[in-house]
Amino acid sequence: MVLLSLKVMIKVIFFIFSLFLYSNAYSESTVKAGDSLIWDSENQSYTATGSVEFSNDTFIAFSEKMIAKYVEQGGKELFTVVELFKNVRIELKDEIFQGDYAIYTRDDNTIKLTGDVSIQSPTRLLTGHELIADIDNNKRILNSANDESLVEVLLENNANN
Repeated sequence: MVLLSLKVMIKVIFFIFSLFLYSNAYSESTVKAGDSLIWDSENQSYTATGSVEFSNDTFIAFSEKMIAKYVEQGGKELFTVVELFKNVRIELKDEIFQGDYAIYTRDDNTIKLTGDVSIQSPTRLLTGHELIADIDNNKRILNSANDESLVEVLLENNANN
């Protein structure tokens, strides 16, 4: 019974905190979590666990855990570095990136994924160990884990139609 009450209390606190984030209309990003969301104002970070969803003006990301650093600028919080852990899925326009770990850096507007990485688009599927996605320049670099591993691409037969 105590465990159930604790879960309900955590969800109520999360709901109130979500309202606080939503009411801060200056923010360009949102964070949602199924289990917990910890705000550390001293270290200017958020830690979210359990069915995490992070979104900004460019992409939406899902994972099991997230640690995000922010800076305060003009009365709003701007996320500068976002780390995503376990079962990472990032939706960017018509592409879906998947991997074990990802880090987004606002300064250079890049996403780096590692682990069992894939990039899926309407006409192709690419797989490898590491992906570096330069969002501003629409450039993707896919690397293998070592000399014995491969980077693969599967193209749809009618990709040119």
